[in-house]
Amino acid sequence: MMNKFIVILFTSTFLLSVVLSTINSYYGSWAFFALGIMLAIYGFIYKGNTDATGCFWFGLLIMLVTFVGANVSGKIYSDTVEILQEKNN
Repeated sequence: MMNKFIVILFTSTFLLSVVLSTINSYYGSWAFFALGIMLAIYGFIYKGNTDATGCFWFGLLIMLVTFVGANVSGKIYSDTVEILQEKNN
C-alpha cells in the first residue's frame, strides 16, 4: 500500500499536468512525462508490491505516449514549416 505522501505527490502532479495541458500543451507534456518518470521510479524501487507493479507499467505507458506524441507533433511541425517555406519561394 502506498503511503499518503506518495499518493498526494502523484495526485498533485497529475492535477498540475492536466491544468498545464489546458493552459500550455508544451509544459503539460513535460509534466506528464515527469509524472511517468516518478511512477516508474516508484514502481522500480518498491518492486514486488501490487501497487508498485501497476505504477511501474503505468509510468512507462505515460512516458511512451508523451515521448511519441512529442516526436510526432515535432515532425508534423517541421514538415509544415518546410511546406510553407517552399510555397513562399
